[in-house]
Amino acid sequence: MRRLEREFWKAVEAVRDEAFRRRVESFLRKAFKRLEGEGLNFFEAPAGRSQHHAYAGGLVQHTLSMLKIALAMVENLARHYGFKRVNRDYVIAGALLHDLYKPLTYRVRENGSYEFSKLGSRLDHLTMLVADAGKAGFPLDFLHVLAASHGEWGPMPPRTLEALIVHLADLADSRFAGQIGRAAQNVLKGRGKPVPSTLTVKEALKIIVEDEA
Repeated sequence: MRRLEREFWKAVEAVRDEAFRRRVESFLRKAFKRLEGEGLNFFEAPAGRSQHHAYAGGLVQHTLSMLKIALAMVENLARHYGFKRVNRDYVIAGALLHDLYKPLTYRVRENGSYEFSKLGSRLDHLTMLVADAGKAGFPLDFLHVLAASHGEWGPMPPRTLEALIVHLADLADSRFAGQIGRAAQNVLKGRGKPVPSTLTVKEALKIIVEDEA
């Protein structure tokens, strides 16, 4: 887990605008302190309750994976379409922050699975995130990246290129991980073996690859 935590902070350092990077760093450190006191540790939390990355550590895995997808999209726009006017800093910070408050909305059941916390049953994580990010003085276009990161499932759809990239990267990684998990469960069913309710992406990939051998 520490490796992913180091990778996370290294990604923060990739934000080029110094003033914006300092604001991102300050916001993250305050948020992590809040999560420690009120919710789950960000680096030990799941990204979802059941659909994808629904295991301890899944949130940071998903966050870093979707960041790489988002940056690949930025590179693709520049290399193949000649479009270089994407705010790369907004894409990086948007990916890192988009699910930041999810740990506030979950709690761990006795059996180790996750359910909504009392807060999570009343408020969604994006609403809380955008409210606090607005108070922290982030620019309007960056607030939109956060608000639109879940597309049609969030407060509003993407209306800027940066918001669209972050949303599509989030969708791609979550859907891909979810499909990998379901494929592995189907392999286990076909073998007549017990099917766990949750598999990590690594466990699921191992099952699928072993089935192909």
